[in-house]
Amino acid sequence: MNPSPPVTPLPAVSMPAASENGLVGPEQFTFLADLIPQLVWITDINGFHTYFNQRWIDFTGYTLADSVGPDMWNNLLHPDDQARARQVWGHSLATGGDYRIEYRFKARDESYRWFLGQALPRRGDDGQIIAWFGTCTDIQEQRQMREQLELAYSDLEAKVVFRTLDLEREVQALRQQLGSA
Repeated sequence: MNPSPPVTPLPAVSMPAASENGLVGPEQFTFLADLIPQLVWITDINGFHTYFNQRWIDFTGYTLADSVGPDMWNNLLHPDDQARARQVWGHSLATGGDYRIEYRFKARDESYRWFLGQALPRRGDDGQIIAWFGTCTDIQEQRQMREQLELAYSDLEAKVVFRTLDLEREVQALRQQLGSA
């Protein structure tokens, strides 16, 4: 495995500051990464984290220096999500395929929240992956709503089954009355 690059507070891949060409510089990237409501991260080609935005630091309580490395992020996942997350991320690293997964991250207060993790590889002119850019979007409320809808649907389905049985009993009773009349 190649030695990992030194930790820097800016993206691992240099971004030109040539605004006349429509490109953003490191300051604009950092501003944007801290502005959006996602946890933003960058890794090298081997999956070694080299950048996290301020929201990551605020949510996890870990500094950038404490957060870098190949497995630090996985240690903050709910134990039930760790193996699956490691497998999905490993598959993306091995194949260059898009990364997408739902998992629970531990907050600085030790609670867990559901996130949608997504990443795409950044490729060089030769088509080779030079870095991965990813985000984690808080989907806790959506997961709770989904669970509530599933419970409501199950409850409704049970009520329909019981009402159908009641109606079938009433139909049978009416048939018996008609048959004996």
